[in-house]
Amino acid sequence: MTNNWLDIALAQLGKKYHSSGAFVAFVMNASQKQAVNQTGDWSPELIDLTHEVYQVGTVPESHPGDLLFWGIAQQPYSVGIYVGGGHFISVNERDATVKMQILTHNWYPTFSGSTS
Repeated sequence: MTNNWLDIALAQLGKKYHSSGAFVAFVMNASQKQAVNQTGDWSPELIDLTHEVYQVGTVPESHPGDLLFWGIAQQPYSVGIYVGGGHFISVNERDATVKMQILTHNWYPTFSGSTS
């Protein structure tokens, strides 16, 4: 596994993606970051991403590179990549642009998925 996911994610800041899943799949595939036992490419479909992570857990357990999900595991509606220090990178829902964002009580993920 390579560790260039953060560089690839940061290079996407300001770019437009049609969905948060498309952005996350691009970063994970471009960096060749794979979850344990994963054999194929990351899917841009949010429900597929929940199945591709190594382990589902709580947000406070997250480590840089883990995926943060909003919604329930059976029906997530957004995903981002945890950077650390309460920050994540994702597609802003309002303008479809990749932005560095801060975890707040108004926009807090429901669960996380470990990628290692």
